[in-house]
Amino acid sequence: MVLVATTIGLLAGVTPAFAQEGPPKTRAEAIERERDEKTARLWPESQSPIVEIANNLVERGLLDGIDSGLGANGPQVVLGGMRSGQGMSVGVGYRRSDLWHDRFGFRTTVRGTIESAWMVDAQFYFPKLYTERGFLDIYMKYEFSPQMDYYGQGATSSLDDRSSYSLADYRLEARGGWEFFDFFRIGGSAGFIYADSGKGERAGVPSIEEVFDPADVPGLFIDGDFVQTGLFAEIDYLDTPAGPREGGRYRIEWRHYWDLSEADEFNFRRIDVSLEQYLPYWNKSRVWAIRLWGVYTFTAENQQVPFYLQPTLGGNDDLRGYQRYRLYADNSFIATIEHRWHSFAGMDVAAFFDAGKVAEHADLLYRTNLRMNVGLGFRFRVKNAVIMRIDQAYGKEGYRFMWTFSDIF
Repeated sequence: MVLVATTIGLLAGVTPAFAQEGPPKTRAEAIERERDEKTARLWPESQSPIVEIANNLVERGLLDGIDSGLGANGPQVVLGGMRSGQGMSVGVGYRRSDLWHDRFGFRTTVRGTIESAWMVDAQFYFPKLYTERGFLDIYMKYEFSPQMDYYGQGATSSLDDRSSYSLADYRLEARGGWEFFDFFRIGGSAGFIYADSGKGERAGVPSIEEVFDPADVPGLFIDGDFVQTGLFAEIDYLDTPAGPREGGRYRIEWRHYWDLSEADEFNFRRIDVSLEQYLPYWNKSRVWAIRLWGVYTFTAENQQVPFYLQPTLGGNDDLRGYQRYRLYADNSFIATIEHRWHSFAGMDVAAFFDAGKVAEHADLLYRTNLRMNVGLGFRFRVKNAVIMRIDQAYGKEGYRFMWTFSDIF
């Protein structure tokens, strides 16, 4: 853990955030202090001074901030936040949350990898609304990923058909809603998406058009231009938003994608249903973490879902025993069970099981031929949040080692 904390400190070499002093100024700050005090009572063991230094440095923006989700005001260093499979991403950012008498804030970042992937994004939001149960923000992003993997459509795709493609997309989205109770909120979104898929640039892997007929890959080499609208409802009674040990989070989201291109063949609707439950015992030093997640799409006659907007399975965050983006289809389902136990201050160990499937039609998801894997992992924590994860998984297609700067859910 000393090595991990030292690495974090070097990467985030900026001025530490100020410690909390005086009474809380907002409802959000009061809740955060209560969580910190509760955590201190549950985990009374002492930490080394270097871990305490890392705790302060993380909120300067590293990993998008632990407390606020955005980081502290001023210049930032950020890790992660880009598409998987493009290499480790590092970037810089800047945030202000105190403009217009604390009514307006913004954050912008630039990130990249040694594999020539890069991203620039900006978020504009209204802090006062967050303290009064409401939320409203505007998000825009450009991301270029030259090494996306593609193995074909459906559950029967072959590992031998691995190919690569590049994906560039522009997004502009407004999101807002209201929290009616401490645990229930609803909201909606509206925005624009432009996507451009091209030849792959992964060394040693053929480009997608060398393996597949472009006519059999919906949306390949066709510029996508969409208007997207959506609604969501969420119940969240987790004990802490990052690295929870007790409670649940249940979310359903509906989105409608309107194709604005001349082809007008990629109109579809999508529903995401996600359920997370955390069941602790032994003073929360042991936790069963369970997640069920389904993605379902609906199209009219002569309409399709472009492959780059299809749900996928495989990689660091769902079906971990299978390669990134291993399975593409219009519908997907994944179930994950983890048993986590506290090893020492700053690290948990987790044994896990994943099972999932993709299918052209939703009614085929729950029958037979589920893909499954088992594994063992380590979660490194700062301020109770998982900031680095090492997983090892084994499935029918072999063994995978994963090192990532994000939690599993």
